[in-house]
Amino acid sequence: MGYIELKNATIYYEVFGAENNETIVLISGLNTQMTRWELPFCNKLAEEGFRVICFDNRDCGKSTFTTYDSNDSYSFSLNDFLQHPEKYPAPYSLLVMADDIKDLLHSLGIRSANIVGRSMGGIIAQLFASRYPEMTQTLTLLMSSSFNPALPKPDDALVKKMTSSSVNFEDNREAYLKEKIGFMKAIYGSRYILNEEKEQALIIEDEIRKSSSVRPYRQIVALVTYIFNPNVLIDIQAPTIVIHGNEDPLFSIEHATDLKNNISGCQLIIKNGMGHAIPDSLFPSLVKDISNFIAKT
Repeated sequence: MGYIELKNATIYYEVFGAENNETIVLISGLNTQMTRWELPFCNKLAEEGFRVICFDNRDCGKSTFTTYDSNDSYSFSLNDFLQHPEKYPAPYSLLVMADDIKDLLHSLGIRSANIVGRSMGGIIAQLFASRYPEMTQTLTLLMSSSFNPALPKPDDALVKKMTSSSVNFEDNREAYLKEKIGFMKAIYGSRYILNEEKEQALIIEDEIRKSSSVRPYRQIVALVTYIFNPNVLIDIQAPTIVIHGNEDPLFSIEHATDLKNNISGCQLIIKNGMGHAIPDSLFPSLVKDISNFIAKT
């Protein structure tokens, strides 16, 4: 574990597995800490013979972002942003977040890696693979999207639940946990039952470990201001696999088929009954899917 210092960000990372093993980098989604790549999942990948690198994206968890912009201290409302985007210039972009991965790998002396991104992390992974083909051995996109605006959009109420909270953890822990667990139930998929006790423990862990300086709205602005570019998909040269649930309420199955159809040679694995989350019982099959795919390439 350790930190790397960038020009205006500090990135926290942890490594699992032997140093001389082939490397997998796990990229988290919107305002999602690296802890959501759960320890049993990381350990299973390490047992398959990989060195696994997990990290907190800038402005999330233990990774921070420093700005000297006096206008950056505003109170963020997604509704207000959508109505008045000119009021909220993006402090950084998804492309900058992709460059963070390049800097992380360089700092660890790693020339190339197998890149795995989930949700927004999958979009960051696409940008990384397109921009740094020589550093991308393989690409795995898990419950992700190209963010093509022509694709089906999620329910507005669900997006609001994801990007905002009516209470904060410090003021009303019980209400906060209830709200967060309710959102997880909504995105989990019909085949799997959410372990509410474990989910509550994860939420509390994330709240305790995160830096006081992180600002969730900044990642939201980075995502919402991302402009879809079809050339990103065309430019991806690495062998690519898309793994997607057929009950994903945020990125419907059309998002997965869009990626498959627009990335050369891309493969698609559909997980029946899976939503926009990774249940414990799926860890073994996902690890096998990823490790078998890497082995074949």
